[in-house]
Parts: sequence; structure tokens; C-alpha cells
Amino acid sequence: MDNKYKFWLGGFTEGEGSLSISIVKFDKAPHGIFLQPEFNVAQHYNGITILKSFKVLFNNKGQLHKKSGSDKVWVYSLKGIKNLNELIIPFFLSFVVPYFSKYCEKEFNKYLFILNKLKEKSKYEKNEFISIIKLIYNLNPQGKGKKRKRTLAEILSIIEEKKY
Repeated sequence: MDNKYKFWLGGFTEGEGSLSISIVKFDKAPHGIFLQPEFNVAQHYNGITILKSFKVLFNNKGQLHKKSGSDKVWVYSLKGIKNLNELIIPFFLSFVVPYFSKYCEKEFNKYLFILNKLKEKSKYEKNEFISIIKLIYNLNPQGKGKKRKRTLAEILSIIEEKKY
């Protein structure tokens, strides 16, 4: 895969891709919440070869699957702090970020800050964890993507109710 194609995939990513951090209720997690960084790119099944290119680019890691609620849209997704730091972020820095708008660059830098916080350690004091959750909820407030399943207040309630 040459750099020309990687730049093309970078442009495709800017239009069809997303970086997110899922906030999942998980009773076995220290604060009752699990944070899952993720990269996704979606495409109509006619363009599934593009999604397969992402899988090849990222060392055959990640998954191709149908988008929930759609038989005709497929998604390539790669999850996890290590995968994002080692594969996705370097790709973004080389092939996507240089062409971002200032707004997108600002949001990307917020995402990097949170990802680095998550990479620093696996266990956080409650207040530190809550501050990370609040940062996640402030990512891309004008985003066009789907809304979170739970409000910030609901997540904070789950954390408060967790028995330590």
C-alpha cells in the first residue's frame, strides 16, 4: 500500500470515519464504567473493499461488520487504547490531521489528551475518573454522530452508586 493510497484513505477517513470513546456500564469495572476508545469507518456494501483496505493497513486488526440497523452499510472498527495509540493515531498524524480544519484539529487534540490519560494508568481515583468522563462528554459537542445512550448525570450516578 503506497503513500498515495494512504492519503486517499486519510481523506476518506475524514469524511466517513470517526474516533470515539464508548462509555459502557460494566459492574466488574472499578467504578462500574468501562471506557473503550474506538476508530470506525462506514461504507455502503458496494465499497466494502475500501473497508478491507483499512483492515490490511492496520495489520489485519479490527473487525468488519454490518452497521446496526442496516443491511447495506458495513463498518470497519478497531478498538482499544493500544491499537489506537500504535496504529490509528500515527495514521491520523501522517495522513489525516494535516488537512483538518482548525475545529477538527482542536477536537482531535482533545481526543489525544483523553487517550493519553487512559494510557497512563488502568486505575483511577473516583474524582480523577469523573474528570475524564466529563472530558469525554465534551468531545465534539456539535458532532453529527449518534447521541450517547446515557446522560452525563446517569453515568455519574452509576459511579456514585458503585460499592468500593
